[in-house]
Amino acid sequence: MVGHYENFFIASAGASAAILGLLVVAVSVVNADDANPTTRENRTVLAGSAFVALVDIFIVSIVALTGGSVVFGLSSLAMATVGLLATRRLIPRAKRAGNFTRGFRTRKLNIAFASISAGAYSVQLGLAAALLANSRSATLQHALVLVIVALYGSALGRAWEVTGITRRG
Repeated sequence: MVGHYENFFIASAGASAAILGLLVVAVSVVNADDANPTTRENRTVLAGSAFVALVDIFIVSIVALTGGSVVFGLSSLAMATVGLLATRRLIPRAKRAGNFTRGFRTRKLNIAFASISAGAYSVQLGLAAALLANSRSATLQHALVLVIVALYGSALGRAWEVTGITRRG
């Protein structure tokens, strides 16, 4: 059944690689014109979490092309673990930067991003484990593909916020 998603994985691998490159350039550009260390740290944390999501998408998509549902499940399980560990490290850094402080302009958005990360990687982990237990389940495979779509949405939202386009005048 994973072969059913071959075109999705091919497009996903290419798109995530391209967005990763653009994210690196965007962070370099926006941080070069801002000397405020708090703003730079906020952007770095957001970019880091977007980077982790895009790497998850890239690795899972590339590896899924090499095999069947078990390979898809294993790569999803591994990357969900990496995502949870990275999120666990980024949240305290975001707290230290003041991203969750009352009165911080994007406090609610930052809390949403952190919650979405923890939730998406947890769902990915659970679905991957379930797929490994039932590797013939088309429903579980489809659900894991939808997690990739959700990770894209999350990563693109963070990348947009990193650029600060909505605040530039």
